[in-house]
Amino acid sequence: MTSMSKNMDALSEEIDELLLRKLELMEEKIRGNVQMETLLKDGHIELAKAKYIRGKENISILQVPNNEDTVTSLFDLETNVTNDNDDAVVCFDISLKKSSNETDEPKDPVKWFGVLVPQNLRKSQKRFQESIYLATKIANVQAELTSVLSKLKALRVQKDSLCSPNDIKT
Repeated sequence: MTSMSKNMDALSEEIDELLLRKLELMEEKIRGNVQMETLLKDGHIELAKAKYIRGKENISILQVPNNEDTVTSLFDLETNVTNDNDDAVVCFDISLKKSSNETDEPKDPVKWFGVLVPQNLRKSQKRFQESIYLATKIANVQAELTSVLSKLKALRVQKDSLCSPNDIKT
């Protein structure tokens, strides 16, 4: 009976630690979402300022090339899956694209709008790029949160099986 109570105590401690980690991850995700909202809002405001300065015809969808060959991503997304104690943990990483030759190198999209673009357009681009990095961070937090939740569920099932109604004495 003492080994069972020790086992129960160990399970309870592990559940408590996972619950604390869950709360930390939830707080981090909420902070990330608020920060994402701020970045996107600031990016849109800077874009609106640039449109105001240059005119709505000079900064619009009409300047964006319509060929799929000329429009490429500036970023590479890497997805890593690691197996941790029979659980697959997904981790995302994003980085600027690097190429070996200049013809393959992605062009800066700000140059679609001319050589001398308003500083607000560059600020807007920076805000949107920062939001991409933040989105991968939020995705990593969400993946860890999902992993913690599945571990919690497994531990609760294990704890419930230890204190089944057969063990309760009247």
